[in-house]
Amino acid sequence: MRRGVVRFMPVLAIWAAAATALAIPVRRVVDWFLMTDELLYERLAFSIVRTGSPLPSLRGQHVPLTNFLYPLVLAAVARNDLVPQFLVRAHTLNAILMTSAAVPAYLFARDVLSSRLGAYAVSALSVLVPWLVLASFLLTESVAYPAFVWAAYLVQRAVARPSIAGDVLALAGVLLATLARTQLAVLFIVVPIAAVLREPHPRTAVVRHRVFAAATAVVVLVAIAIVASGHASSALGSYAILTKGSFLSGGTPRALAQHAATLALGLGLLPALLGAAWLTARAVQREPGPLVASLAIILVLVEATSFDLNFGAQIPYDRYLFYLAPLLLTGFVGALEDARLPRWSLVVPGVVLVAGLLTAPLPTFVKLNVETPVATLDGYLRRTGGGVGGARAMLVACLALLLLIFVLARLFLGRRLVAVVLVVATAAALTGETVYAFDRLLSVDGTAGRPITVSQGGVFDWVDKTVGPNASVTMIPYAQITDDFWATAAFWWDLEFWNRSVVRAAYPGNKYAEIQATFPKLPLHFDPRTGIANVSPTPYVAESDLETRFRFDGPTVTVQRNVRLIDAGSHWRAAWLSFGLDDDGYTDPSRVATVRVFPADGQTHPELRFVTFQTQSGNAHESVGFTSNAGSWTATLAPNSEVDQVASVCVPAHGYASIRIRAHGTSEVYGDIGTIKGITEGRVRSVLFERISLADEIDHCS
Repeated sequence: MRRGVVRFMPVLAIWAAAATALAIPVRRVVDWFLMTDELLYERLAFSIVRTGSPLPSLRGQHVPLTNFLYPLVLAAVARNDLVPQFLVRAHTLNAILMTSAAVPAYLFARDVLSSRLGAYAVSALSVLVPWLVLASFLLTESVAYPAFVWAAYLVQRAVARPSIAGDVLALAGVLLATLARTQLAVLFIVVPIAAVLREPHPRTAVVRHRVFAAATAVVVLVAIAIVASGHASSALGSYAILTKGSFLSGGTPRALAQHAATLALGLGLLPALLGAAWLTARAVQREPGPLVASLAIILVLVEATSFDLNFGAQIPYDRYLFYLAPLLLTGFVGALEDARLPRWSLVVPGVVLVAGLLTAPLPTFVKLNVETPVATLDGYLRRTGGGVGGARAMLVACLALLLLIFVLARLFLGRRLVAVVLVVATAAALTGETVYAFDRLLSVDGTAGRPITVSQGGVFDWVDKTVGPNASVTMIPYAQITDDFWATAAFWWDLEFWNRSVVRAAYPGNKYAEIQATFPKLPLHFDPRTGIANVSPTPYVAESDLETRFRFDGPTVTVQRNVRLIDAGSHWRAAWLSFGLDDDGYTDPSRVATVRVFPADGQTHPELRFVTFQTQSGNAHESVGFTSNAGSWTATLAPNSEVDQVASVCVPAHGYASIRIRAHGTSEVYGDIGTIKGITEGRVRSVLFERISLADEIDHCS
């Protein structure tokens, strides 16, 4: 027992060293990078803390989500404080979680390889891969990576030593991996195939794996029922597209080779080739570890390729493939340990990799692309090779040269020396790739257009600082950034991401709903006679101060960044409503618009209220007239100018009073940014209302 603990200590040391080293760069990342994925997992974790329920919930609604293991773990560091502090803890946790893959990688390799030193090498190499950069984000990869390797280890043990306990543990491992990331459910297929191939007769496989056989039957029946009932999207999320599209197509072989080549490039080419060859040779001999690894590699490659093709991806996304790294690295070290040089087993992986490298798209990006961290190398490869074609030829030549060096070194220098040199060289290459990936991440502005190393908490978490992170606020997305859908989207992403208190989002007329396309949305409308809202989910409302559709009644707590935080109370109502305006404030000369003002709470007699219209013209002379029961006014605007016009209205104690609006003159304006489709469609409109404000001042009606 003591000897076993001592032998395991180097693995724990590898984990600790890797976690410490990885925590240094990931803790520098203090902003979001990938929306709305990071927002999703942050909100799920906060919901668990707020409600105490582990069931996935967004904006107060339970959501069908399979991969909720990461937010469940993330909730452990999601204390009731501000988001900037949470981010630092979350990224630190990511570093610890992701590098914990060193433990199952060692255990898997120890069962497959002939030496303990080789297993140590696999453990260390598995936590040097460039995909560690994904620990910088609130994404499932941090927990899915070790979960996959644990599942692979438990599956190979069940196949190698059939027992009820082994089947139960294998099922638990696959379930854990699936809860970490839905795509990893593909491991469930590995067990029955490996068991049938391993045993002399299918009936023997069923008898020796009774538990897994029963589980397989149940899963198949449930899957058929789910697909038949049309609920595949609920169970599989984005992977439900595989049940609707074509799993295999004419473009699959080429795309699969490109995916395999991208994965191999991330591992330094030679380790992937030798690893796949050694695993193939051993799998043919029905050795359990290589058999399980080979099946997992094939199935994940096919699954990821099919997923990318069905989603229309033009490049391989290695983010969905890197889980295979420890398996290939195990095969790589196995090939270095093996006294026999690989021969025929090199043919298939060699052909696949060469075909993939010769057609690799090698895309380049200004900053790190989360979907394909390996692409950070492509710019260098293109420059060195003098273009895409030269880079492809150079990669094929490098693969051939590395293989030749390996063979000659083994023939003349001896197996042990070559193994040590190649493991060290691979460690250096993987470390270099990882460092370069982090350099691209940290040195280039993020997707929000700002340095990812600069915390935005002091700018965006003002809602939490005003009412506290445990308060409840509903945001009402609106056209916050004129003429820019994505800047507007980022604005509301920031408001929700940086403020725990923003727990709901309401959408009048479903405009601006595509900003968080997959998130639950609260339909909002007002009774046009009374201004009373159909819902009142939270006491506070975060409403754009530029809003031209309505204004909530209630005292303003604060106004920051053109957002008004209103204490709307337990029964929401509007102070005013507009009719006939576009959803972003443009007027249409062909129709009369109206602003309807409601009496203040507790009003007992008619009162004169004042409304300020902040207007802007296009590239032509335009004007707008206002008429109410208190008078009429006209604002005349020169091209590209702004005018503030105040109109008054006598509001009765009951009912409402209206200001009629008629615009004149037209200009070509940008599309309606309330929808993604609308931004590409121009409009002919008149005066833009940039802001409508109801003054607090009250006078007597004459």
